[in-house]
Amino acid sequence: MFSFGCFGSQSFNQAYLNYWLADVKRRLLADFQLNESTSSSDNFSDSLAVAYSHRIKPDIRDANLLDELKRSIEVMPLEKEERQRLASTISTIRKLGEQKRFQMDSKLQKINNNNHNELIYEKVGELQAQGSAFWLNSNRFDHNSSNYSSKYRRRNTVRYAVDTVNPVIPTCWFKHLPHESGTGLPVGSPLSRSFQSHIASHRLHSADFNPTDTISVNTETIKLKPVMGLADRLLHDRVHATFWQSYSKRIKSQMAIWLPHDRLPKNVLNDQFYNCKANYGAILPQVITCGTVSRRAVEPLWLTASNADENRLGSEIKAMVQSPPGYVFVGADVDSQEMWIAALIGDAGVGFQGSTPYGWMTLQGNKLDGTDLHTKIAKEMGIKRSESKVLNYSRLYGSGIEFASHLLAKFCNITPEQASLKAKQLFQITKGRRIIVDSSSPSGDGTSLSSKWQGGSESAVFNQLESIARSPEPRTPFLNAQLTRALNPKLVKDDFLPSRVNWVVQSSAVDYLHCMLVLMRWLINKFKIPARLCISIHDELRYICPKSHMYQVALALQISNLLTRTFFAYQLGMRDLPESVAFFSSVEVDTCIRKEARDDCVTPSNSGGLQNGYGVSPGQSLTMQDILDRTGGSMKL
Repeated sequence: MFSFGCFGSQSFNQAYLNYWLADVKRRLLADFQLNESTSSSDNFSDSLAVAYSHRIKPDIRDANLLDELKRSIEVMPLEKEERQRLASTISTIRKLGEQKRFQMDSKLQKINNNNHNELIYEKVGELQAQGSAFWLNSNRFDHNSSNYSSKYRRRNTVRYAVDTVNPVIPTCWFKHLPHESGTGLPVGSPLSRSFQSHIASHRLHSADFNPTDTISVNTETIKLKPVMGLADRLLHDRVHATFWQSYSKRIKSQMAIWLPHDRLPKNVLNDQFYNCKANYGAILPQVITCGTVSRRAVEPLWLTASNADENRLGSEIKAMVQSPPGYVFVGADVDSQEMWIAALIGDAGVGFQGSTPYGWMTLQGNKLDGTDLHTKIAKEMGIKRSESKVLNYSRLYGSGIEFASHLLAKFCNITPEQASLKAKQLFQITKGRRIIVDSSSPSGDGTSLSSKWQGGSESAVFNQLESIARSPEPRTPFLNAQLTRALNPKLVKDDFLPSRVNWVVQSSAVDYLHCMLVLMRWLINKFKIPARLCISIHDELRYICPKSHMYQVALALQISNLLTRTFFAYQLGMRDLPESVAFFSSVEVDTCIRKEARDDCVTPSNSGGLQNGYGVSPGQSLTMQDILDRTGGSMKL
């Protein structure tokens, strides 16, 4: 039995059983002395006896349904006297109800009662949920579902029983699993992708097996130890295998070219770790440059694969790409790249960086102190910082209250109504409220109405982003890249505004990458550094070079980042740059591709880690000061 939260606990089952028993007693043990003069449904109250006696369109299946209800009660974990009393009451209700004469439909008379038993038990839960109202429904046995109804209609009209018992499996209750798209929608499988986060956090789990049996060994009595439910193991194994199921074919489709040993560089052949029996080569790139509207590159494996995760089978795949002997990878991630770009665009309206609340928090916020944007929002909403990061970036990309409430309901395990209220409060604090303003036309012969955000900590940012997105020909403010004509405001008017806002931020991030690549190429050529680009993953760069030049490449990365940041600020009319964003927080020098140089990449398929399993030692994480200490600030050896 799949359960949420404490559904698998014994105390909860007992409490639920007591509630169920009290409710059934209230409905079954009410006064069911029939009064022939009673005909109004108003007098039925909760008495199933009265309702059954005066049911609409009596059917031969009515008696079968009561038999199913009786059978389900007989297998409930109740006291013997309670079961007998309830079963006797149901039998009495059936006998009294059958005293009312009715004429059955000719078709129903020909139907064998045994053929109905297969479907009758499906109505037991509905009978318990609706009580006496069930017998007032003339279509209570209608199984016709051929008429189409929209998702919205199903969401608002679906009826489900919260007290459903299964007459086949003793002591088993069923409760609807929440659908991520809304309450009332059917869930196809609890093993689907949308439930994996709940399984990983143990919010969704199976009931533990707590055996009470004992065994005798050498005249000693040993009590069996409780074990985790087998379904729980299945759920967690399913989560572990998801990454490999999605990426195994992509990994096998990679084109690796192995080089003969006589073609290898001298640096490789002369290195102490060179192995003449090993294979050395490279993976040919299959990257589509400018593969999206925002000009981002597209590649099925390396640009989409997640970093090593202890719960994901095969997620150490990136770390399997190792540099040849004598060479290292030198790279860095741009810190909060898209948040800084958005804050910079917002600050441009005032004229200096950090002039808006969003810009100040981006510059001065510290993760350790809990003053950065992600930590602040996480505390306000009662979610984890990683979840807050997803929420903040989705808002930055133009998502609205509906999507934010969906994320909050998923992260906080709260009702959709509570999530919607929280989302509205969040948008009120951050984005503010939209107001209508009058703006004079350039010719001075009239006024035009426009809207803007006001009163939120991020109002200035979204006003600037929407101003670019609504311009006649939207372009990035840095390299002047133009939006595709298919989304030109002249053609689509106010449609696709979130997509255009998203384009302003992401396409500007592509400008950042292009500037970094050009500057690195210039520095490598100028100082004759034997390095070349290995891979770029959106906001991440990795270069390969001999070990003897690794600190020079690290310094080149820091200089390229500094020049790119200053160019971005200059393009928006600002002539200064805060030190907190001038340099990378760290440059990774490593022999494999991984998020952090000291991450051992322990996963279900690499339980021993990189160092024990593959002999890959931890790399180095160098700050700007570390690089200056090793190079003396010089690009030359």
